[in-house]
Amino acid sequence: MSILKIFVLSFFTQQVKNKFYRILYMIKNITNYVPEVKENGYLKVNDLITEVDTLSLEAQTIKAFKKAKKEYFHQQTDFVKVLSITEEESKKEKYFKYLNEIFNDSSLSEFVNEYFESKDTEISKIFLAESSNNGEKVDVLPYKMHFDKTRYLKFMIYLRNVSEGDGGVTFAKKEWNTKLQQELLEREALKEENVVEVKDLSQVDEITGPKGTAAIFDTNITHKAGQVLSENK
Repeated sequence: MSILKIFVLSFFTQQVKNKFYRILYMIKNITNYVPEVKENGYLKVNDLITEVDTLSLEAQTIKAFKKAKKEYFHQQTDFVKVLSITEEESKKEKYFKYLNEIFNDSSLSEFVNEYFESKDTEISKIFLAESSNNGEKVDVLPYKMHFDKTRYLKFMIYLRNVSEGDGGVTFAKKEWNTKLQQELLEREALKEENVVEVKDLSQVDEITGPKGTAAIFDTNITHKAGQVLSENK
């Protein structure tokens, strides 16, 4: 069984610098999580969506991967496939229509407005991701501890159970969000300077959990994408 995830890419618009965030579909009220995410940089949320909704999303996402045209694939390798969908595309393609209502979801807008302290927000894309085991460990971005060159706020939801080694997103704890990172973020060309080495494994937290579990995080906190290394594929 491969690992399925769903998330939305949106952006906060301002004249000086755009800020981006990713949010989820069929979510419960999450505004009470804003202070904790601001304080710690990330948060694990259990049962962000119900089991019934998760099963529905899983089935529709599998169908979307089977039917999607090549032009909608943001990434396609032996071990990861990612679909990128805009609001217009969710209206145009029948197999993406189940995602359309998220673009106008009031609960998402409320969370984002409170997080960024602005009403100037827009959901721009939804991403669907499927990961599987390719038989070897990959030591490249985004599978190395890093922080993003452009700041994002991401909400990622698991559509299948994720245990240790199943590709859960991983974070370094708050103290690793250092002054050095902020200095690097302000540079125009970072190349791989945003890679952060975390030697103390007690400072690393992999987000695992049953289907419906979510991770909310600001990408100014050190993190890495999960690679599936278990027999789950």
